[in-house]
Amino acid sequence: MRRRFWRIVGKIKRMPSPSQAVVKKAAEIRDILYEQRLGKPKPLGWLAVWFLGGVFCVSVHLWAVTLGPPYIGEFFYDIMVVMSIRGSTVGGAIVAFYPFGRLIIGKITRIRLDGITRDIYFLPTLKINYETYLVAHPPHRQWFFFFAGAWTVITATWLGVLAFLLSGEWIGLAIALILAIAEAFGAIIGGKWAGELGHFKRERRIVRDWRQNLVGT
Repeated sequence: MRRRFWRIVGKIKRMPSPSQAVVKKAAEIRDILYEQRLGKPKPLGWLAVWFLGGVFCVSVHLWAVTLGPPYIGEFFYDIMVVMSIRGSTVGGAIVAFYPFGRLIIGKITRIRLDGITRDIYFLPTLKINYETYLVAHPPHRQWFFFFAGAWTVITATWLGVLAFLLSGEWIGLAIALILAIAEAFGAIIGGKWAGELGHFKRERRIVRDWRQNLVGT
């Protein structure tokens, strides 16, 4: 039944002008399936907690690259701190700020968000309001996922650049490069485990079919 439902959703996305009644019903069913799998979302106000967590990670990272604990020798500092505190705080900042990528692009594309929840990787994300998602301009749905995925690279990059300018630290930039390669790979291969860029690849195919259907009407 689930596969049949998602096939119907795929048809709705490819329609030049889908029926509002059909869109609303599909959104209701999708919300039921979503909550069965991932639970009800928390209010968007919880983003304040994630934002403070991100600020904490950024602060600790910048402390680690500029000062560091004076009681650890340089050799042990490089091994124990660079690869743990410095690397983990970049990762923590990415996780904490990740939902804000969807928040920003949602405002631009007018796709509403219902609240903060987790994704299949048990990371924080924002639940899409599916009714506004289905009625959104198809290219907007495509770029929604592209930006949301690229936001992880953007976060690592600005933090990496800041740390590099302060102390020549390169870990943030290295993580940004790894993420960029992973995101590009996900955009190419798609699939369930490709994250936001996997959704982007799927939506690209839908946009292509939608344009063909638009020409045929």
